[in-house]
Amino acid sequence: MLNLCRRLSLFLTLPQSRRNALWSERAPDTFRGGKSGLKNTENKEEEKENQNPEVKENAFSVILSFGVLILLVFAFKSSILDANNIPSGSMIPTLKIGDYLFVNKMRYSLRFPFTDYEIVRIDDPSRGDIVTFEPPPPEDPSRHYVKRVVGMPGDRIRIRNIPACQLPLRAVETKKGDVKRDFICGEKTGFFGMSEPFVAFIEYKPGDRGPWLNYLPEEQPAQSARELLIDSDDEMVLPPDMRPLARHNEYLPVLFQENINGVQHMIVESSSAQPGMQPCSLLESEGCIIPDNQFMVMGDNRDDSKDSRFIGLIHRSKILGKAVIVYFSINWRDGICKASHVYPESPGPNDGFLLPDFPPESQKKYCTDLDLRESMETIPEYLYRTVHSRIPRMSVRWYRIGRLLK
Repeated sequence: MLNLCRRLSLFLTLPQSRRNALWSERAPDTFRGGKSGLKNTENKEEEKENQNPEVKENAFSVILSFGVLILLVFAFKSSILDANNIPSGSMIPTLKIGDYLFVNKMRYSLRFPFTDYEIVRIDDPSRGDIVTFEPPPPEDPSRHYVKRVVGMPGDRIRIRNIPACQLPLRAVETKKGDVKRDFICGEKTGFFGMSEPFVAFIEYKPGDRGPWLNYLPEEQPAQSARELLIDSDDEMVLPPDMRPLARHNEYLPVLFQENINGVQHMIVESSSAQPGMQPCSLLESEGCIIPDNQFMVMGDNRDDSKDSRFIGLIHRSKILGKAVIVYFSINWRDGICKASHVYPESPGPNDGFLLPDFPPESQKKYCTDLDLRESMETIPEYLYRTVHSRIPRMSVRWYRIGRLLK
């Protein structure tokens, strides 16, 4: 009897629609004391109540674990290994526009994630390292730079702009014999009227003691320069005969090989001299002494690099990591299209860049005036330009993938 009363009271607590359904379907069994009816309803309601907290708990766990995972990924990127892309040509030919590289952010310091706080200092940059850093004011600190260390704390360093043919003999000695050039020493050259290039000749005295040392720049054959620079997506490093007629006489890129502590790398110089304004007024004569915890950095594309000659020395605390490896590389040809003279919308002859894998005909087809408005374009315009022209004209530099940086 008590059991029946308990079932009846439970039945009365149910919603009206539910009571009507149970009464019509299972009333006889219920009041005969069967094991169906209200008992089944009670079990179902209890199961439903038990399941709801579990569902809510599972949803919360998924969101929490996903949030923690995202946090760990960004913390890893901030403090251990970062991925960067190269938007400018300041490090050509070592790094080309469109390269994607990994940066070891633990190489020199372990920093607290998302901050500049240095937990422990592991090491200092070495001469010749390729480093990423925050530039000093008034440059934008959120835009990290990539340059090569050419001056160490305590060095007396000077940089003289010397014509290539007047470099000290020990700096141009080579076992390869005569170098085939695109210029003639001391005079304008051929149809293009190009003079010999100026070289930013770096000399230093470690600890301000001993004789002047240098990085032994060795001129490379013109054909080697063409093969190495042709896909750099930067008109300033293309030979004159590959540029439009209006730009024939602007630059004559010449390739040199430097040797820093036994590690060789290439640099590009041109016919224009770049006088330094930093870090002191005597940089080209007596030289400057680099203070403690300061480093002098320069780009390998010496005439197209905003480096310590113009922005000053870089403090040790602003050096974020060491560039390690190129993991992918795309030649978007944005630079060529912005400099091209063959826009379909523009009048005049189709005298574009004479590139074998992207001739003027392709430039006319895939280069548009949207490329000129890149810095002002909206997100929809960027997406349209990428789908309509950038993807069709791009090429992957497969040979650069996996290249270790030195």
